Amino acid sequence: MMLTLYRNVLLPAITIAMVSCLPVVAQEIPAPTPTSNPGSAVNETPLLDSQPVDDALTFEQVLEQYNENEIVITRLFSSSPIGFPKRQIEHMAKIDRLKEKNRQLKNQLDEAALLSFQQSVNPSPRVCRTVFNIISKKIDLSRGGSNFDPEKALEVAKLMLTKIDQGSELSVTLRQEDIAYQGFLAANATENYPDAEAMLKRIEDKKVALRSSIRNDFNDSVSKWNREQEIRQREAVSNDLPRVTLETSEGVIVVELFENEAPKTVGNFIHLVENKFYDQMNFFLVLPGRLAQTGCKNDRGTGDPGYKIPCETAGDNVRHHFSGTLSMANSGADTGGSQFFISYQRNKNFDGKKTVFGRVISGMDAVRRLNRVTGTASLTMNPGKQSNYSKILTATVTRKRDHDYLPTKITEKKTQ
Repeated sequence: MMLTLYRNVLLPAITIAMVSCLPVVAQEIPAPTPTSNPGSAVNETPLLDSQPVDDALTFEQVLEQYNENEIVITRLFSSSPIGFPKRQIEHMAKIDRLKEKNRQLKNQLDEAALLSFQQSVNPSPRVCRTVFNIISKKIDLSRGGSNFDPEKALEVAKLMLTKIDQGSELSVTLRQEDIAYQGFLAANATENYPDAEAMLKRIEDKKVALRSSIRNDFNDSVSKWNREQEIRQREAVSNDLPRVTLETSEGVIVVELFENEAPKTVGNFIHLVENKFYDQMNFFLVLPGRLAQTGCKNDRGTGDPGYKIPCETAGDNVRHHFSGTLSMANSGADTGGSQFFISYQRNKNFDGKKTVFGRVISGMDAVRRLNRVTGTASLTMNPGKQSNYSKILTATVTRKRDHDYLPTKITEKKTQ
């Protein structure tokens, strides 16, 4: 959908409330202002590297096949045999095969459109629209985030803007500022703030009125990100923060823990890891583009280790939510226990509400492969579907400082 920048520029904040657990994921895509040169980040990007294949179908050929299949599917639905069970089964199987073929053709359509877009001086409006929609699909969380890939979205946005800079006329329905705004969201999602600034500058150069909150949020995020980079540089020099390796069903994730800023939370986390609490633990809530959550034994978002721990969200030294951040889930102040989540991108609405206690230092590709789980009810009520969960197979402390790590308990549960 084309964005009307002066009316509605920010994606709406999305808040997900877990049952008696956490208002987890207020996903609002923010906006920062870096100090690097904003103009060069967009224009110097080369075109995509895809090359023509001799036997590859053109965009129009793929589209023709797709449309023909849709016509056949519609006709088959309207002519289902009545009163012949065996024929009905064969009939539906034929429809399913055609639908699967069209799912494959949709992917081919995107790639064919990209190739056609690159090779044409003035791509057709249909090709332009398809390429623009690739960007939208890669960052649109309202579609469930199943296609979330901001790096790809940014690459395609740069490709389209480069085409404009080279003098190509894109579809009259596509405005440079709309493409740039999508590119801004994509760059923002990966803390690529120089490119995000370049995209914002393009919009502002077109005299499009942006909400002041976009610039303000952007500046705030960049300021926090620059501070975060300074802290990480100091941590790299000291090189003594605790680390935990999560062997998951989707690959290995290595996390480093922020003991300097959240010592109580880290003490509790390492204690639970060393007592094998997280072994065989499911990621019971995975929202691509937002977060992946685990640490609940009942997979309903209500489990804990039998006690609560205090939040560490106040003070000047707290850390903030960026991509790869580990943060404690809670349902309010001082209600955390064992549940934690990994952010897929900046989650500014959680700053000051959830304790940031670590970050992924390797394995974000595995985090992105975690199976999507939109809520707990469908899985807990249908045990047969529980194989859809991705899980932590084993969690192991691989480095820690020379002292005991114990939880600071503020609420003990009475045993029956």
